[in-house]
Amino acid sequence: MDWNNDGKKDLLSGDTKGQVWLFLNTGTQKAPELAEGVRVQADGQPILGNPPRYSDSDGGLQVERDPEKLMGIYSKIHLGDWDGDGLKDLLIGQDGPGGRNLLFYKNIGTQSDPKFGQPKPLELPGPSMSRPSPYLVDWDGDGKLDLLFGTERPEVYFFRNIGTKQKPKLEPGKKIELIGDDFSRGYRCRIDVTDWNGDGKLDVLAGNFYSHKRPVGGNIWLFLGK
Repeated sequence: MDWNNDGKKDLLSGDTKGQVWLFLNTGTQKAPELAEGVRVQADGQPILGNPPRYSDSDGGLQVERDPEKLMGIYSKIHLGDWDGDGLKDLLIGQDGPGGRNLLFYKNIGTQSDPKFGQPKPLELPGPSMSRPSPYLVDWDGDGKLDLLFGTERPEVYFFRNIGTKQKPKLEPGKKIELIGDDFSRGYRCRIDVTDWNGDGKLDVLAGNFYSHKRPVGGNIWLFLGK
Protein backbone atom coordinates (compact mmCIF):
# COMPACT_ATOMS: atom_id res chain seq x y z
CA MET A 1 0.00 0.00 0.00
CA ASP A 2 1.52 3.32 -1.13
CA TRP A 3 -0.15 5.85 1.18
CA ASN A 4 1.40 9.04 -0.20
CA ASN A 5 2.13 8.09 -3.83
CA ASP A 6 5.89 8.35 -3.45
CA GLY A 7 6.49 5.00 -5.13
CA LYS A 8 7.31 3.17 -1.87
CA LYS A 9 5.19 0.67 0.04
CA ASP A 10 3.94 1.86 3.44
CA LEU A 11 2.14 -0.05 6.19
CA LEU A 12 -1.42 0.52 7.43
CA SER A 13 -2.58 -1.47 10.44
CA GLY A 14 -5.58 -1.84 12.71
CA ASP A 15 -5.25 -2.74 16.38
CA THR A 16 -7.17 -4.21 19.30
CA LYS A 17 -8.71 -0.83 20.25
CA GLY A 18 -10.24 -0.18 16.85
CA GLN A 19 -7.55 2.35 15.97
CA VAL A 20 -5.82 2.63 12.58
CA TRP A 21 -2.08 3.24 12.39
CA LEU A 22 0.07 4.51 9.51
CA PHE A 23 3.76 3.62 9.25
CA LEU A 24 5.41 5.56 6.41
CA ASN A 25 8.34 3.99 4.56
CA THR A 26 11.32 6.31 5.00
CA GLY A 27 13.67 3.83 3.35
CA THR A 28 13.46 2.56 -0.20
CA GLN A 29 11.21 0.17 -2.09
CA LYS A 30 13.83 -2.59 -1.88
CA ALA A 31 14.97 -1.80 1.67
CA PRO A 32 11.95 -0.44 3.59
CA GLU A 33 12.39 1.38 6.88
CA LEU A 34 9.25 2.32 8.76
CA ALA A 35 8.81 5.58 10.64
CA GLU A 36 7.08 5.70 14.01
CA GLY A 37 3.38 5.00 13.63
CA VAL A 38 0.80 7.80 13.64
CA ARG A 39 -2.92 7.36 14.15
CA VAL A 40 -5.13 7.86 11.11
CA GLN A 41 -7.87 10.45 11.58
CA ALA A 42 -11.40 10.87 10.25
CA ASP A 43 -13.24 14.18 10.42
CA GLY A 44 -10.31 15.61 12.38
CA GLN A 45 -10.35 12.96 15.12
CA PRO A 46 -8.30 9.76 15.51
CA ILE A 47 -10.28 6.68 14.51
CA LEU A 48 -11.25 4.65 17.58
CA GLY A 49 -13.63 1.76 18.12
CA ASN A 50 -16.62 2.24 20.42
CA PRO A 51 -17.36 -0.70 22.73
CA PRO A 52 -21.00 -1.82 22.40
CA ARG A 53 -23.42 -0.93 25.20
CA TYR A 54 -25.66 -3.53 26.80
CA SER A 55 -29.18 -3.10 28.11
CA ASP A 56 -31.47 -5.47 29.98
CA SER A 57 -34.92 -5.96 28.46
CA ASP A 58 -37.76 -8.47 28.61
CA GLY A 59 -35.99 -10.55 25.99
CA GLY A 60 -32.77 -10.66 27.98
CA LEU A 61 -29.49 -8.82 27.51
CA GLN A 62 -29.47 -6.76 24.31
CA VAL A 63 -26.59 -5.07 22.50
CA GLU A 64 -27.09 -1.40 21.64
CA ARG A 65 -25.11 -0.26 18.59
CA ASP A 66 -24.82 3.01 16.73
CA PRO A 67 -24.58 2.22 12.98
CA GLU A 68 -22.96 5.61 12.30
CA LYS A 69 -19.94 4.81 14.51
CA LEU A 70 -17.22 2.22 14.41
CA MET A 71 -18.32 -0.43 16.88
CA GLY A 72 -16.23 -2.91 18.77
CA ILE A 73 -12.51 -3.50 18.65
CA TYR A 74 -9.98 -5.22 16.37
CA SER A 75 -10.26 -2.79 13.43
CA LYS A 76 -10.29 -4.74 10.15
CA ILE A 77 -9.23 -2.39 7.38
CA HIS A 78 -8.67 -2.06 3.65
CA LEU A 79 -7.61 0.93 1.55
CA GLY A 80 -9.07 1.19 -1.95
CA ASP A 81 -11.13 3.32 -4.32
CA TRP A 82 -14.68 2.37 -3.32
CA ASP A 83 -16.52 5.12 -5.23
CA GLY A 84 -14.42 5.24 -8.42
CA ASP A 85 -13.17 8.82 -8.06
CA GLY A 86 -9.50 7.86 -8.29
CA LEU A 87 -8.80 8.40 -4.57
CA LYS A 88 -7.95 5.84 -1.88
CA ASP A 89 -10.84 5.41 0.55
CA LEU A 90 -10.83 3.50 3.84
CA LEU A 91 -13.11 0.54 4.56
CA ILE A 92 -13.44 -0.92 8.06
CA GLY A 93 -15.37 -4.08 8.87
CA GLN A 94 -17.38 -4.11 12.09
CA ASP A 95 -20.04 -6.04 13.97
CA GLY A 96 -22.84 -3.62 13.14
CA PRO A 97 -26.61 -4.01 13.46
CA GLY A 98 -28.45 -5.81 10.67
CA GLY A 99 -26.44 -5.82 7.46
CA ARG A 100 -24.36 -2.78 8.41
CA ASN A 101 -21.09 -4.63 8.74
CA LEU A 102 -19.00 -2.12 6.79
CA LEU A 103 -18.03 1.51 7.32
CA PHE A 104 -16.93 3.67 4.39
CA TYR A 105 -14.56 6.57 5.06
CA LYS A 106 -14.49 8.70 1.92
CA ASN A 107 -11.17 10.28 0.95
CA ILE A 108 -11.82 14.02 0.84
CA GLY A 109 -8.13 14.80 0.45
CA THR A 110 -5.88 13.88 -2.45
CA GLN A 111 -4.15 10.78 -3.79
CA SER A 112 -0.85 11.77 -2.17
CA ASP A 113 -2.38 13.16 1.05
CA PRO A 114 -5.49 11.15 1.99
CA LYS A 115 -7.94 12.69 4.45
CA PHE A 116 -11.16 11.05 5.55
CA GLY A 117 -14.59 12.40 6.40
CA GLN A 118 -17.15 10.96 8.78
CA PRO A 119 -17.89 7.27 8.27
CA LYS A 120 -20.92 6.09 6.35
CA PRO A 121 -22.38 2.64 7.06
CA LEU A 122 -22.79 0.52 3.94
CA GLU A 123 -25.61 -2.01 3.76
CA LEU A 124 -24.52 -5.51 2.80
CA PRO A 125 -27.15 -7.84 1.32
CA GLY A 126 -26.10 -10.80 3.47
CA PRO A 127 -25.24 -13.34 4.65
CA SER A 128 -24.56 -12.24 8.21
CA MET A 129 -20.85 -12.26 9.10
CA SER A 130 -18.99 -11.94 12.38
CA ARG A 131 -15.94 -9.64 12.47
CA PRO A 132 -15.85 -9.14 8.67
CA SER A 133 -12.50 -8.15 7.17
CA PRO A 134 -12.98 -6.34 3.81
CA TYR A 135 -10.80 -6.55 0.70
CA LEU A 136 -11.49 -4.66 -2.56
CA VAL A 137 -10.52 -6.51 -5.74
CA ASP A 138 -11.87 -7.14 -9.24
CA TRP A 139 -12.51 -10.80 -8.49
CA ASP A 140 -14.55 -11.64 -11.60
CA GLY A 141 -12.48 -9.63 -14.11
CA ASP A 142 -15.27 -7.34 -15.31
CA GLY A 143 -13.34 -4.12 -14.60
CA LYS A 144 -15.30 -3.24 -11.44
CA LEU A 145 -14.12 -3.67 -7.86
CA ASP A 146 -15.90 -6.37 -5.89
CA LEU A 147 -15.69 -7.06 -2.16
CA LEU A 148 -14.21 -10.11 -0.49
CA PHE A 149 -14.52 -10.66 3.24
CA GLY A 150 -12.63 -12.80 5.68
CA THR A 151 -14.66 -13.58 8.81
CA GLU A 152 -14.33 -14.78 12.39
CA ARG A 153 -14.90 -18.28 11.04
CA PRO A 154 -12.52 -19.92 8.51
CA GLU A 155 -14.63 -18.56 5.65
CA VAL A 156 -14.20 -16.06 2.81
CA TYR A 157 -17.18 -14.48 1.02
CA PHE A 158 -17.39 -12.88 -2.44
CA PHE A 159 -19.81 -9.99 -3.00
CA ARG A 160 -20.06 -9.24 -6.72
CA ASN A 161 -20.43 -5.59 -7.78
CA ILE A 162 -23.41 -5.49 -10.14
CA GLY A 163 -23.50 -1.69 -10.10
CA THR A 164 -20.89 0.63 -11.58
CA LYS A 165 -17.42 1.79 -10.57
CA GLN A 166 -18.85 5.05 -9.23
CA LYS A 167 -21.99 3.53 -7.66
CA PRO A 168 -21.24 0.01 -6.45
CA LYS A 169 -24.14 -2.34 -5.78
CA LEU A 170 -23.45 -5.73 -4.27
CA GLU A 171 -25.08 -9.10 -4.82
CA PRO A 172 -25.56 -11.34 -1.77
CA GLY A 173 -22.29 -12.90 -0.74
CA LYS A 174 -21.21 -16.36 -1.84
CA LYS A 175 -18.74 -18.47 0.08
CA ILE A 176 -15.46 -19.14 -1.72
CA GLU A 177 -14.37 -22.74 -1.35
CA LEU A 178 -10.98 -22.85 0.36
CA ILE A 179 -9.64 -26.33 1.01
CA GLY A 180 -6.50 -26.78 3.07
CA ASP A 181 -5.06 -29.07 5.70
CA ASP A 182 -6.58 -27.95 9.03
CA PHE A 183 -7.62 -24.56 7.58
CA SER A 184 -11.17 -25.15 8.83
CA ARG A 185 -9.91 -25.35 12.43
CA GLY A 186 -8.72 -21.74 12.50
CA TYR A 187 -10.57 -18.49 13.10
CA ARG A 188 -10.27 -14.69 12.61
CA CYS A 189 -9.57 -15.04 8.91
CA ARG A 190 -7.85 -12.06 7.21
CA ILE A 191 -7.11 -12.07 3.49
CA ASP A 192 -4.98 -10.62 0.72
CA VAL A 193 -5.39 -11.22 -3.01
CA THR A 194 -2.46 -11.30 -5.41
CA ASP A 195 -0.96 -13.25 -8.31
CA TRP A 196 1.43 -15.25 -6.14
CA ASN A 197 3.05 -17.33 -8.88
CA GLY A 198 2.76 -14.97 -11.87
CA ASP A 199 0.38 -17.18 -13.87
CA GLY A 200 -2.17 -14.41 -14.47
CA LYS A 201 -4.69 -15.83 -11.98
CA LEU A 202 -5.79 -14.37 -8.66
CA ASP A 203 -4.57 -16.25 -5.59
CA VAL A 204 -5.69 -15.81 -1.98
CA LEU A 205 -3.48 -15.45 1.06
CA ALA A 206 -5.46 -16.11 4.24
CA GLY A 207 -4.10 -15.52 7.71
CA ASN A 208 -5.87 -17.01 10.71
CA PHE A 209 -5.41 -17.90 14.34
CA TYR A 210 -5.00 -21.60 14.94
CA SER A 211 -4.39 -23.42 18.21
CA HIS A 212 -5.17 -27.09 17.51
CA LYS A 213 -1.63 -28.46 17.74
CA ARG A 214 -0.02 -25.86 20.00
CA PRO A 215 -1.19 -23.49 22.76
CA VAL A 216 -1.01 -20.34 20.62
CA GLY A 217 -0.32 -19.94 16.95
CA GLY A 218 -1.09 -18.21 13.69
CA ASN A 219 -0.77 -19.31 10.09
CA ILE A 220 -0.78 -17.89 6.58
CA TRP A 221 -2.43 -20.11 3.99
CA LEU A 222 -1.89 -19.88 0.22
CA PHE A 223 -4.77 -20.84 -2.09
CA LEU A 224 -3.73 -20.81 -5.75
CA GLY A 225 -6.27 -19.77 -8.39
CA LYS A 226 -7.42 -22.49 -10.78
